[in-house]
Amino acid sequence: MDWQALDWHTRIAVFFIVCGAVIIGISIVHLRGLFKAIPFIAERSQGYVLRSLKINRFLMFFFLAGYVVVAMSVLLGKASISIFWVSLIFLFGAVFVLLGIALHARMISEIQQTIQGLVPICMECKKIRTKGADSSAQESWKEIEFYISQRTDAKFSHGICPRCLDKVRQRRK
Repeated sequence: MDWQALDWHTRIAVFFIVCGAVIIGISIVHLRGLFKAIPFIAERSQGYVLRSLKINRFLMFFFLAGYVVVAMSVLLGKASISIFWVSLIFLFGAVFVLLGIALHARMISEIQQTIQGLVPICMECKKIRTKGADSSAQESWKEIEFYISQRTDAKFSHGICPRCLDKVRQRRK
């Protein structure tokens, strides 16, 4: 196919298609970073997020292949092939957007559940007052481990820092 023989509309169309393919290729590379973040997502949502990311990756490769097919069919003058592929790209593009919005909503919900405003904490014992509870009632104050485990999937293991270890040793003497 002689590039010089193409009219300017076709050249611009092929240019836009190639730009779209490059953007999708860059997006595929960036998507790897989201897969690396899976361990940092609450366990209750990891399966959903992982499935969504895999579907997202599949759709991105489909789009990349579609861009190549459409560009080639435009260059070769095979309009029927390009019309079919463009219609598939539009359909799966809508699915891609829907999936992306659902994934973003789920991740934002996880963040909201994990981090919610100011947390009243006792400066001495480090217990946390439950939201809206009476600050003078002792039962309103919970251990930090309890508070955090109620709101996240965090698990606690206990140890002792060097300074506190020294204090314990001093008390035992």
